[in-house]
Amino acid sequence: MRALFLVHNLPERGSYFRALEIARRMAARGHEVELVCISEVRKHRPGIRFEERIGDGTLRVVEAGYRTLFNERQEGWGVFDNGWRLWRALTWRPDFVYGFSHKPDCVLPALVARLRGAQVALDWSDWWAGPEGLYRATVLPSAAFASLPRPIRWARRAVFVADSWLEGRSCGLAHAVTLISQEYFSHPAAPRGLRERSLVMHSGAPLESIRPMERDDARRACGIEVPAGVTVFGYVGNFHPDERMLLEAFALVCESRPESRLLVVGSDFEALTPDLQRRIGPRLCHAGRRPFAEMSQWLGAADVLVLPLSNRLLNRARYPHKLSDYVAAGRPLVACDVGETGRLLRRFGIGRLAAPSAGALAEAMVAAADNRAGWRAEGAAVRAAAEQYFHWDRMCEQLFAFLSQHTGLTF
Repeated sequence: MRALFLVHNLPERGSYFRALEIARRMAARGHEVELVCISEVRKHRPGIRFEERIGDGTLRVVEAGYRTLFNERQEGWGVFDNGWRLWRALTWRPDFVYGFSHKPDCVLPALVARLRGAQVALDWSDWWAGPEGLYRATVLPSAAFASLPRPIRWARRAVFVADSWLEGRSCGLAHAVTLISQEYFSHPAAPRGLRERSLVMHSGAPLESIRPMERDDARRACGIEVPAGVTVFGYVGNFHPDERMLLEAFALVCESRPESRLLVVGSDFEALTPDLQRRIGPRLCHAGRRPFAEMSQWLGAADVLVLPLSNRLLNRARYPHKLSDYVAAGRPLVACDVGETGRLLRRFGIGRLAAPSAGALAEAMVAAADNRAGWRAEGAAVRAAAEQYFHWDRMCEQLFAFLSQHTGLTF
């Protein structure tokens, strides 16, 4: 079988990881799989990122050109990107197309391929529309958006309206739908009959890529030095929808546990105000974006991993990909009891759950820091849960059986 996987993300961002893990296991079953993402360096022409033989199958990852008219490159509206994907769907003639978003560069090629006889599945893993969706809750208030010229802002707002209309409704063209959480059944634009042809599946953990490390070895690999007795809280984020909660919680932690540190990997903060900077001082270590190949050591350098989540629709509906990395790292967890994250940690009996506020999160962080004698046992329990419940092989067995049932194809 020929399978075309489509993601709107840059490599090693967002749904790229989810698509890649599924694509690898599909290739291992003897299929020819091509995964298309957005390039960080190629403007117009596509290029092969890598190609590998897996069992009797093949996985090829292609980077499409990122050039857009006025949109951000991961928003799925690139002219060259969409043009090439449509051409590929027409000429390569895939038997199966799996789009990991409602974005045009995931949906339009899938629609064209369906008209040519392909079976189509879509993955719905972020809530974009509405007052508490990604657009209005994170994109529009961001400093990056506010700094754009006014005509560009209005043009992008118009695109966001069209994009929000596509969300949910685009699932109507799919033979099968995967959902990151059960919240999407209540989406106002969810198509009729979504429950009957959908599978709720959170993401698995990269158990081979991220392994528990000895703390001192990990810190040496990262090139950081931490005095004895200091608790290092770790946080990883491609973007930070709840950075203010995290920073305010850490500032409260610093008041009672001034020997604490916060190690951050990912994009820059926008909510680090002069007051927060004064309260946190030099205790914040921001390593910037790091390659995924280094993630094991950066997570291993932390004593406790933190996942802040405010109680809003965006967070209740999503599954933060960082949670998969956290459980693979085998470290004590502190997370807010919101949505799928709270449900999973309670179900598997791991982590400390806090109410979704800076004060409650700070209390849970302090409690975790004070349980130094239990860190190793807590971390071991987290890794054991990852191996049992977050195992991609077992999750994909269920996924492929579901896809076979709804598409008539043999996976």
